[in-house]
Amino acid sequence: MTLGDALTQEALTTGTGFSVSPTGAGGLRLAIRLEARDVQHFERPGSGGRADWIATDLEGAGGGCAFSEPVTAPWGRGLELLATGREA
Repeated sequence: MTLGDALTQEALTTGTGFSVSPTGAGGLRLAIRLEARDVQHFERPGSGGRADWIATDLEGAGGGCAFSEPVTAPWGRGLELLATGREA
């Protein structure tokens, strides 16, 4: 399992809420709130689909981490369903 997939698995299995916003480049930014009140962010281009997600920033009360880790299509499917309400 890649780091991007591991971050996605953690977010999808322990997440307590999410929000979706557009990026400046016309893509999607998905923020998933985790149990510890941290927030894991994911992004994909506007013309992308489930194979185009990238795990990005992890924000926490005590700090954060910046990632740019690709997410494979099987895990991206869950992100796509949350962000768009439909399967790509």
